[in-house]
Amino acid sequence: MQKGYFGEHSRRKEGAFLYRVVEIRHPIEAEFVYSGWWFRQTIDIAGERVWRQISWIGLKKQAEFRLPESLDANRRQGRIEIDFSRGLRIRRFRIWIGEELVYDEVA
Repeated sequence: MQKGYFGEHSRRKEGAFLYRVVEIRHPIEAEFVYSGWWFRQTIDIAGERVWRQISWIGLKKQAEFRLPESLDANRRQGRIEIDFSRGLRIRRFRIWIGEELVYDEVA
């Protein structure tokens, strides 16, 4: 896999250990924030918490959520998939809205 950030309508704004901020411009316009700090995983979209998980034993590699009604009247399904290294660094980070892959990062 080639390293980089892929997505015609999205871009990485910020990234650190277990943390990503992605600007999505299509099919919605919003800031997407993933955090895995302090044994707690969260996803916020446009400032609204859409998913959370306490991860004492292990980090979840997949998460499904519904878009906030303020962004999408149909409240489409979204999901992320994360591949972690042994040291819990993010190796691959993908975001889907519906069936459309909107962001794909290979570290």
